[in-house]
Amino acid sequence: MFVEERERIVELLEKILQTLERIEEKLNGRPGRDLSGVDPFMLLELPDNLRTTAMALIKIGSGTASDVAEITGRSRAIESHYLNTLVKMGYARKRREERRVIYEI
Repeated sequence: MFVEERERIVELLEKILQTLERIEEKLNGRPGRDLSGVDPFMLLELPDNLRTTAMALIKIGSGTASDVAEITGRSRAIESHYLNTLVKMGYARKRREERRVIYEI
């Protein structure tokens, strides 16, 4: 039984490592953007709510709080708060385009 649990844990850790490697490839493979300084392991340090927001922002590259809310299924106001928290923590940037606020990793 102990051997089976150990094998299961090793298998799960390998899946996690593969997922982190895919994230790192996506971050570093974006044309026109240098994301080489973004550490995929930072995602593990974030609380679940911020991690979900960060992953959604990574998925779309850049966008508004409404864009992120469409992916996460949460309200725009909540995503705006989480995105601003990521900006304050140094994990994201924001810029204004007329009345819209655009966030990016």
